[in-house]
Amino acid sequence: MACDESAVDVSVEMTMLQWHHIDGGMDNEVSTAAEDGRDDIIEMGHAVREAGWSQVAGWTPGVPGSGRWPPNDERVTVTLTRKQWRFVVRVLDYWEAVSRRTHPAADRRFWPVLREIIVARVGGESA
Repeated sequence: MACDESAVDVSVEMTMLQWHHIDGGMDNEVSTAAEDGRDDIIEMGHAVREAGWSQVAGWTPGVPGSGRWPPNDERVTVTLTRKQWRFVVRVLDYWEAVSRRTHPAADRRFWPVLREIIVARVGGESA
């Protein structure tokens, strides 16, 4: 039986600050998708966010006090499927383009570095 390549788990190491960038992008995407009635996007965005909450912050649903984030400079590893990582890249590419239009003077070095880290782990020219 052939393996669905998009369902393969891929672990990516990054700083906590970089994960916060991903989490924030997913939050933006889920909010927009909710307004547009895009349940598929809402589901994927929530799955990505919840993976970080549980894997990095130790969040346990229904457990008060769980879910403490490490310091921004700490290295963390998040495991998502290839499909989820590709979704992350597409979403953050979109929000980066929006940011360029709305904040043209902003520093543009952050996302390309993080994007390169993700694409290197996920494989292929683009995620």
